[in-house]
Amino acid sequence: MHISVLLKETIDLLKPEQGNHVIDGTLGLGGHALHILPKIGSEGHYYGFDLDEENMKSAQERLSGYADQLTFIHDNFAHCNSRLQEIGVHAVDRILLDLGLSSPHVDEASRGFSFKQEGPLDMRFDRSKGITAEYVLNRYSEEDLKKIFYEYGEERYAPKITRMILERRREQPFKMTTDLTGLIDEIMKNPKDKRLVATRVFQALRIEVNDELSVLRESIPMMLDLLAPGGRLVIMSYHSLEDRIVKHTFRDHAKNGPFTLLTKKPIVPTEDEIKSNPRSRSAKLRGIEKNL
Repeated sequence: MHISVLLKETIDLLKPEQGNHVIDGTLGLGGHALHILPKIGSEGHYYGFDLDEENMKSAQERLSGYADQLTFIHDNFAHCNSRLQEIGVHAVDRILLDLGLSSPHVDEASRGFSFKQEGPLDMRFDRSKGITAEYVLNRYSEEDLKKIFYEYGEERYAPKITRMILERRREQPFKMTTDLTGLIDEIMKNPKDKRLVATRVFQALRIEVNDELSVLRESIPMMLDLLAPGGRLVIMSYHSLEDRIVKHTFRDHAKNGPFTLLTKKPIVPTEDEIKSNPRSRSAKLRGIEKNL
């Protein structure tokens, strides 16, 4: 079962109250929902968005005791404004985004997110549409590949990795995660370096496949508009590219609009949490409130 990162800190920062209407833009397996729903009570309502149909089915089962308080929406959180307007909702009190991968994404080899297991190079959150990591590796130009490894992976070996990808795919297309990790193993001799480079390359591909940064950049202002006075938006990110977008967007809105920062510096996991859940180590939590 997925372990929710910074769970207490997230709930404390979000501060859900009786009667609140809450958007969970990344419902996942419903870990946060399970703790928020009792706090908003029967007068509140919870709108759970997720791109992953399998995760949503698991969440529906897990949260079945709160069926009357829940609306499940299979869609990207970028569309929360239009999707809620369709059902007559024009403002909410709390919005939560946890931008991390859920455990099934990492643990199920068939999803292709993990470089530690052999699986198809997919990496889509919504497997019903969109391009795959396989498509990116086999079809993108040299310049485009180099750009995503530089920008989304912050990988200094991007030129060399890209050249080797182009050479390899002329002989045989990339299909499995091990095709890519095998290439990285050839480039990097130190085991620690192999892990770090694989982490950054897989991150870059996942961001490109799901257009994650553009979606986040465009969604935050729209979500802030959706907040009722006194409403809060809380976002948990897991790498510097996401956190930079959250930090700067929150700061600009607090400087130029009716908003107050709830976190001047991000909240991060304690050493104890990192020991018990190593996947939490890079998490950063930030919040902002719309003024009354």
